[in-house]
Amino acid sequence: MPMIIQVVGASGSGKTFVLERAIRRLRAEGYRVAALKHSHHPIDVRGKDTDRLRRSGANPVLFVSRGWALFASGEPWDLLPTLPVDVVLVEGYHRRRLSRHRYRVERPGDAPEVVEEILRVVRGAIPHPPVHPRPPSGKPALRRARRARRSGSSR
Repeated sequence: MPMIIQVVGASGSGKTFVLERAIRRLRAEGYRVAALKHSHHPIDVRGKDTDRLRRSGANPVLFVSRGWALFASGEPWDLLPTLPVDVVLVEGYHRRRLSRHRYRVERPGDAPEVVEEILRVVRGAIPHPPVHPRPPSGKPALRRARRARRSGSSR
């Protein structure tokens, strides 16, 4: 299960700025990071296609548009344990405590201190980022198969 860190605060307080900086720093250190952004604006509008698909029983529903994919399947915290990441940074959900690691940002000037605290907590819980090997590209196997086809042999 990934470590969950929650950042809350009023609109304009610097929450997104904190997450941007923390994500960049954690990624630079080798951590896999996901972000969850809470919004009070509706995405799944009643009667529209995604709502109809979800109501018909699809689970999950993916909404894709111009390089973006939104993944809908019940409550987001139900999905967090399945994410292939080390850390999930949550922006918002001020009425719901999702983690014991919860930071309130009051003003943009708080950002550097909150970012450093997030980094300290992650490094303490996951001292060395796990090594995440890249999946094999398959290119050597493809080259061998092409050579075998050209030479008429089948290995």
